[in-house]
Amino acid sequence: MRLNALRPAALRVSAALAFMLCATAALAHSKPKVMLPAPDSTVSAPAELSVIFTEGLIAKFSKLELTDEKGKVLSRESSVLDPKDSKHLTLKLPKLAPGTYYVHWVSAAPDGHRMDGDYSFNVK
Repeated sequence: MRLNALRPAALRVSAALAFMLCATAALAHSKPKVMLPAPDSTVSAPAELSVIFTEGLIAKFSKLELTDEKGKVLSRESSVLDPKDSKHLTLKLPKLAPGTYYVHWVSAAPDGHRMDGDYSFNVK
């Protein structure tokens, strides 16, 4: 009889764990998955930055920005969210001279979570 008394409690614990796992997935943050140029890479001067995130983005609150070694913002245009893929953000770039460049990204997911970060790449 004691085993039967434990079953409802075990079911409640299992249900609570399942709910917590689902809630965690629903609150996922949108982080960079593929970055071009790649972090710490050395490349020929790219014409644009391209970042694919793990989750869809809200265009109004997501962006890419490029700065030089002195922190001067070089990106003159706004980043653009691909209308066919809400995970893909691009930024047209001016002609880049050899040197180190820094990308600052901001992602805002539909669930309201915002993240940001930085990485660098080199132009040969």
